[in-house]
Order: sequence, then structure tokens, then C-alpha cells
Amino acid sequence: GFGEIWRVADEGKRIEFLNFDPDPTVRHTWWSLIIGGAFTYLSLYAVNQTQVQRLLTISESISGSSMAKLANSFPTEFSTSFSGLAIYYYYAKCDPYLQGRISSRDQLMPIFVVDTMHEYSGLPGLFVSGIFSASLSTVSAALNSLAAVTLEDYIKPLYRIVKKRPMVESQSTLPSKFMACIYGLICVGMAFGAQSLGGVLQASLTVFGVVGGPLFGLFTLGMFNTAATQRSAIPAVLTGLAFSMWIGFGQPKPPVKMLDFSVEGCTDPRYNSSFYSFAPFSEAQTARLESLSTPQDDSDYFWLYRLSYLWYSVLGFLVTLFIGLILAYVLKWLKLEGKSTIYEDGNKECINTDLFSPPIAWQLKKRYAKYIQNGGMVDVSSTKMISENTKF
Repeated sequence: GFGEIWRVADEGKRIEFLNFDPDPTVRHTWWSLIIGGAFTYLSLYAVNQTQVQRLLTISESISGSSMAKLANSFPTEFSTSFSGLAIYYYYAKCDPYLQGRISSRDQLMPIFVVDTMHEYSGLPGLFVSGIFSASLSTVSAALNSLAAVTLEDYIKPLYRIVKKRPMVESQSTLPSKFMACIYGLICVGMAFGAQSLGGVLQASLTVFGVVGGPLFGLFTLGMFNTAATQRSAIPAVLTGLAFSMWIGFGQPKPPVKMLDFSVEGCTDPRYNSSFYSFAPFSEAQTARLESLSTPQDDSDYFWLYRLSYLWYSVLGFLVTLFIGLILAYVLKWLKLEGKSTIYEDGNKECINTDLFSPPIAWQLKKRYAKYIQNGGMVDVSSTKMISENTKF
């Protein structure tokens, strides 16, 4: 039952709620999970192009915030965590990785399905098809978002410059499909490189943190500061990306310290059946066991390379935000901020205060109440281009 699963996990030190170690090099602590996890998931569900595109497809009768909460529902997180505890309970006395039945710990879930459901024809295949279906839906949405952004922000403006006319919709299909194909090939190539990032979960969270942290910092810079322009925002996000990629993908990194695993129960007669063949440990398997149990000293590694992967998004966010703020005020002081229309509407006639955070928007509406149009638009012409000449 659940109590026995919890007891075995607790004895194996798989349950640790009260680790408040402030050391950022510790892989999982209360601080890294709460703070680092919050920044990572905010970058995924608040400013991620794929998620925003999905929310824009929701009908007006359904709240976008409700759908976002549903995507982060507690039952989903709980079922995922409980699945891991159940798998650990099943293999607590006979680790299939040390036994040599699998080559990576990412294969624990598939081998668990095979071990528990191989007697029922078709169920393992149904499980695998479910995983691929969920993955393909996410990947296809991401590729579609990347292709759409590239088309709107790069291909169409370049076409307008070269051809001196806008690109019609009938001409947009081919370049959009071509870019989706290119991004798909890039994703396949990155999948091979992700093997050096550790497990699947750590690899995905590392990529999300490296890219999402600076992106989240860019949006925060724009929402909470009126002095920022493209001249300050672009160098800031590029610096944040470079820094995040350096600490996220830089080598060498210390190996992940694994908890103890047991092989004392690997005498199950099922492994001598026709379905599995079990033999004594080979020299390679023995060396694998010794390497996992041998303490390793990480002090020889560069400190930033020893940081927990959950802090990548936080550092990328902070670097982007601070560089952006410094550049914004320095350029404004030197009067080199340039003309920026990123806060204006499509006709470049009004500043849309709804694009700012509520406190900043409230200050703008209060200061320029007599120039407000349509509830939240500041008339630029009436205020003599306040986006350029007014000190906020």
C-alpha cells in the first residue's frame, strides 16, 4: 500500500522535505526547488511563445488563467512523484541499472511497465504510444511557434525591404513549413547533445532555465521599467543568454552524486525465465556499482559549473534585468536611448499602458489622466511623444 511505499522511500532517503542548505551547489534543496523552480515555470507559463500561443487560442468563455492553473494542477504533479516512489519501491532491492538490464536511469519507467504488464498483450505498446503522442503534441506546438515567430519578425520584414511590398498570406505557407522543418532538424541534433546534460528531466529543465531565464528577465524589464528601449533590451538579453549558456553547458562539470542503490535482492527467479536471462555481475557492472558508491570531491571544479541546474534560470533572469536597467538609464542619461515604439499601438499613435505591470500602468494613467483614450491608451500626439521626452 501507500504506507509501505512511503516507508521504503523514506528508508532509502528518497524523501527530503526539510533541506534548507543555502549552498547553491547542492543539487536539490528547499531553496533551489522553490525559487529556482518558480523562475523556471514562470518562464514556461508566463512568457513562453508556445504557451502564449496556446492561451490565445482559448475561447472568450474560458479564462486563460484557469487553463494555466489546470496545466499546473496538483494531481498531475502528485501522480508523477508517486510514480517515481512506486518504481523505487518495486526495484528497491534489485536496481535494474546496476544489474545491467538498462543503460540509463531514464529507462526505469519503460522497464517497469514491461516488468509489470508484459503478461497483458498490447499494454506496454499502448504505454509507449501514449508517451510519444504527448511528446509529439508538445514538440509540434513548439515548432509551429518558432516558425510563426521567424516568419513574422524576420522573413516578412526582410521581404518588405527587398521586394518593396508586403508578403501576401498565400506566400507565407512555404517559408513557414520550411522553417518548421529546419527547427525540427535542429531539435533532433540537440537531442544527441542533450545526452551530456544528465537525465531527461534535468536536461529539459537545464534548457528551459538557460533560455527561459533571460527571456523572463526581458519581459520583466519591459513591464516594470519605462526607460528601457530596444538599445538596452537587446544587449541585455544577449548577455543573459551568453552567461546562462556558459554556466549551463560549460564543461567540465562534476558528476551527479547518486544515492545508494541495492542489488542484494537480484535473485528473483523471473530473471532466470525465458523472458529474461540473469547472470552474475560482469566487471563493467561491478565497476559501475563502485563508481556510484565512491565519494567524489567537487572542489576542483569551477564554482559556477558546480551550481545546481535549478539556479540557471534565476541567474539568467538577474543578469538580463540588471544589464538592461543599467544600460537603460545610462543611455537615457547620455540621450542615446533612441526612438522606441515598443509600448505603442499598431498605428504608433498611443502608448498602451496595459503592456506595463499594474503599478506602473496605474502611475501612467494617474499622471496622464487627461490624455487617456479607450481606457488604457495614452495619446502620444497630445503629450508630445511622452515615450521619448518625459521622465518617468
